[in-house]
Amino acid sequence: MSSSLHNNSYDMHDLFEQRNIYLNPPASVDDQIKILRSRGMIVDDYPFAKDFLEEVYFHRFLSYSVPFLELTNVRKYKLNTNFKDVVKVYEFDSQLRNLILEAIEKIEISVRTQFINLSWKYGPHFYLNHKLFRDHRALNDSIERIQYQMKASHDILVSEYYHRYNDPDMPPIWIVMELTSIGQLSKWLLNLKNQDDKAAVAKRYQVHYSVLQAVLDNLTLIRNYAAHHNRIWNRHFSFECIIDDRHKSISHALCDGSRIYSVLILITYFLKTLGIEQPFYKKLTGLISIYGINIKAMGFPENWQEHFSDVMNGK
Repeated sequence: MSSSLHNNSYDMHDLFEQRNIYLNPPASVDDQIKILRSRGMIVDDYPFAKDFLEEVYFHRFLSYSVPFLELTNVRKYKLNTNFKDVVKVYEFDSQLRNLILEAIEKIEISVRTQFINLSWKYGPHFYLNHKLFRDHRALNDSIERIQYQMKASHDILVSEYYHRYNDPDMPPIWIVMELTSIGQLSKWLLNLKNQDDKAAVAKRYQVHYSVLQAVLDNLTLIRNYAAHHNRIWNRHFSFECIIDDRHKSISHALCDGSRIYSVLILITYFLKTLGIEQPFYKKLTGLISIYGINIKAMGFPENWQEHFSDVMNGK
């Protein structure tokens, strides 16, 4: 056993021994432009490029330029690649993030509302009742997180509650939900003990609660990428696969896709259940048209319009 461990340690040491030491000095903006030109990128508006790179750091710009690299030489850009082509993709990604965040906001607030409505059955402080939740440790963690957020947020609704009441120690669920992220909301839903309660929350969206749970987990991932300004337009994602027999489009998005297209399908479906899918879809198709983006890199199939049509028609 010890011999095996020793051999593994030696192999790992060997692996690290073969690595180089990073000695590249930081490049000035002028040098950054020289690097791009040396790799075949056209920079025909030097002042524009310099202004852009003074506000957007070079490594971030390079990540958006990857689709423009030659397949056989990753140090060379494809013929006629222009600096402004990369900027266009960068701007599209920014607009796409904003569109997705706006849509997730609507979905998140709706799910919060369905969760709050459990108070009709259990009272305004049901989220403190350990009998209603499976994992008591997870519940305590959720409550502690809310307590921390209440102290840090200085929320006016929280202040008003403690100004007027001293019992219970925590505000009612409709105040707590104002301080709850979509990730925390997903954990609350998962932790509910009674399946009927989970079903009551999911009923608004005409899906099984396990599907709602999977979608919330996926939207949490996307929301975190988007909120931290990470590139999302052509990124690969890892989604939890849940089969929904009633909605093939949801199953396809969760199980067969790993690109932002799947997220857009899921968002469109949930906005459809709220009756507000059309503005989102119009903005999405408008962005694709304006920026002339390569939607295949986003995971869009050839018949993507049909898929969106099916979703918006409840299929």
